[in-house]
Amino acid sequence: MTSTIHSTHYADSPDLALAALRHPTLEQALSSACAQLAVREAYLAALRDPAIGPQPRLLLAISGADVRGQRRLAALVAELLPDEVELDLIELADDNLSRAVRERCQAFYCA
Repeated sequence: MTSTIHSTHYADSPDLALAALRHPTLEQALSSACAQLAVREAYLAALRDPAIGPQPRLLLAISGADVRGQRRLAALVAELLPDEVELDLIELADDNLSRAVRERCQAFYCA
């Protein structure tokens, strides 16, 4: 099985549990791609969403990239991750999850 990237919608719920995630090697590799794809900010996080299930999900939360840029970034991440690792790519918006990511996590990339 190979690494997969999902574009997922999480419930805008106060039940979400979010934790900052740091992975310097992945962050460094993604930073140059973020610069090329007009990403304004990028965060890594772990999230538990009771609406989806009990297992935490890995998130790459970004702002600024268009759909084409998001797909290119997702393809790069899939190449960088070890097999059987799943990561959800989300676009930061004006919702509870996006606010929590910005408040609790440190951006590894900020244009």
